[in-house]
Amino acid sequence: MGVSPDTAQNLLDELFLISRALRRTLAQPEESSLLPGGISVLVNLESAGPCRQVDLAAQIGISASAMSRHITELVTDGYVLRNADPDDGRAIRVEVSPTGHELLGRIRESRVRGVQEVLADWSQTDAEHACYIMHKLRSDLIARDSRSAAAAPQKNSEERRNAH
Repeated sequence: MGVSPDTAQNLLDELFLISRALRRTLAQPEESSLLPGGISVLVNLESAGPCRQVDLAAQIGISASAMSRHITELVTDGYVLRNADPDDGRAIRVEVSPTGHELLGRIRESRVRGVQEVLADWSQTDAEHACYIMHKLRSDLIARDSRSAAAAPQKNSEERRNAH
């Protein structure tokens, strides 16, 4: 049957509000000195490992210019290192610095403690169920995005053929 438009809108509203509440409630003072999204860039870079900025931007889904601003700021603050790409001397790779790893560790520890405090009256089962539902939603969103990306080149090819 599917989900009604009202339920879908309510879920979108809740996700937006949860995101804002998480940022407001669990943010560390050190985060406020960074551009919005800076910690996300750092987390994604840590996960990706040393890579080119353009590849990281594509992975996260932001423009190359936005990524450049983030990386410049993170390098200036000592959280990211720029190094020559060993496979292509003309290219630069970025990676999280030891200071960046320390920052992420402090942020993770603080956020975990904060969420534990918020969930103090939840059962372990309820928390695990919430994790399951959020994971399922994220997986379904990623799957939809992958299907859309795969369909886009095919659609463009069809449009070019029909134009002739």
